[in-house]
Amino acid sequence: MTPANLASEFRPYYEVKSNYMIWYDYAVIKLNHLFESMDHIGLTQKLDASLRLWLNYGTVNVTVGGVAGGGTAMTYNITPANNTFSNTCPLLVNYEASNKIVPATCNAIVAGVYVARPPVTNFSGMNLSLANAAHPLHQRK
Repeated sequence: MTPANLASEFRPYYEVKSNYMIWYDYAVIKLNHLFESMDHIGLTQKLDASLRLWLNYGTVNVTVGGVAGGGTAMTYNITPANNTFSNTCPLLVNYEASNKIVPATCNAIVAGVYVARPPVTNFSGMNLSLANAAHPLHQRK
């Protein structure tokens, strides 16, 4: 299936766009999993409700060191100044010890979790909004 087909069916998929690796994902959360009362309410004809969710999204900049020497001493380092997530970072950047994916010229990995599209970022000269990534499921009013 093509990315366009997967997007139209709201299926998770991955693509490379403008030299950026982008994963699109979906989460379906039933209201009765958030509020037990919704499971016990009968059918209502004129329910007027608002749902506000707090989502932890942001950008993380992982500094990569020791790659040029063949990757035997490769290190990942992150400091609080290179992390825009509040409280905790829900994103895991896996350590790739075999040095088959991380090129010898790599000095940083910039990644993020966003809703709809990435904002303007400025970590290690990377602006993730330049990927022109936009989730196919837009907000509906």
